[in-house]
Amino acid sequence: MTLTLVRPSHEGQDGGRPPRRRYVLSRFSQAQRARIRATLRNLRAAYGSWSCLAEVTGFSWSTLSSAASDPRQASLSMVRRLALAAGTTVETLLSPGLVPVADVCPTCGRKGGAS
Repeated sequence: MTLTLVRPSHEGQDGGRPPRRRYVLSRFSQAQRARIRATLRNLRAAYGSWSCLAEVTGFSWSTLSSAASDPRQASLSMVRRLALAAGTTVETLLSPGLVPVADVCPTCGRKGGAS
């Protein structure tokens, strides 16, 4: 008995090439992107630098910086971590109303941060 190795075709099992995966850049509305951008900039001011905010969120500082300049690059995962860093919820961060400001406590509104 002799075994013969046969190379699989490059076309796939169905005879065609598998479809390319397309990524959607942003699932957020224009108003939500503006809030994400403002939140990123306020959190950078609150934490002092992009690198410090990067340590808190788990993203690289370059990813956060580029998302601040182009919020279409922000993912839902990033928004969730930003909300945790801001001490608020994702719904509050994305809903219309006041943008979380760096030196204002999100709970009581006291200037100078939370005590």
